[in-house]
Amino acid sequence: MRQYDNATTVANEDEILTNFQTRSLVSYQKYRHIRDIQYGAHPRSTLDLFPVEQTNKTIIFIHGGYWQWCEKSDFAFIAPYILEKKAQCILLEYDLAPQSKIADIVTQVYQALDFIAGQDWITDEVVLVGHSAGAHLGALTLDHPLISEIVLLSGIYDLEPIQKTHLNHALNLTKEDILKYSPIYHKERIHIPCKILCGELELEELKWQSQIYFESKSSQDLDLVQFKLIPEVNHYSILDYYFKSEFM
Repeated sequence: MRQYDNATTVANEDEILTNFQTRSLVSYQKYRHIRDIQYGAHPRSTLDLFPVEQTNKTIIFIHGGYWQWCEKSDFAFIAPYILEKKAQCILLEYDLAPQSKIADIVTQVYQALDFIAGQDWITDEVVLVGHSAGAHLGALTLDHPLISEIVLLSGIYDLEPIQKTHLNHALNLTKEDILKYSPIYHKERIHIPCKILCGELELEELKWQSQIYFESKSSQDLDLVQFKLIPEVNHYSILDYYFKSEFM
């Protein structure tokens, strides 16, 4: 069984997640935002918007949690980085397993992007950033016309190894799910810049996932795809690293 337990890569996962939540609460207190905008019928079909006047750039963030944990509000600590660069920030929520299947979650993300595309506050330039399971969901939206650039952090692009882990107890992935919803099997050419980032201190499995996805995509569209293995960065610190150091 391949290992997909990110907690084993750090000594203090609980403290890290608590820090995320504490800093996120400060973001909600300090910055103007519109919370829980409904984009669909399901209770979790919501997004939080941190708007910016007279900007031409929007960042949409899809959080991780192996499709079964976490809330968008846990990750509002990234908003200040984005707002400082004069871009507006959207935190996207979605349903979780086992209440929802992977197919339903993917459909829900497409629904969210369709909704955002129809809003008068959306900008011409839209960068989608996904982390972990959120990177998986983001990779499946490469063909959405709203997105002008995509950034995938510490993602999962082949679901087959997940089927062999404890994570599948909630996901209940089928062979059909793996073939249809693993980005590695999507051979369509991409038409927007795609950045694939992973931390040097991540699980070997996640580094492998990023590498094989990069190899798959770069074989078709080398000019559009970039890969970076970031020294001294883990599955959690990659968020602060990217939004502080890489995001422009």
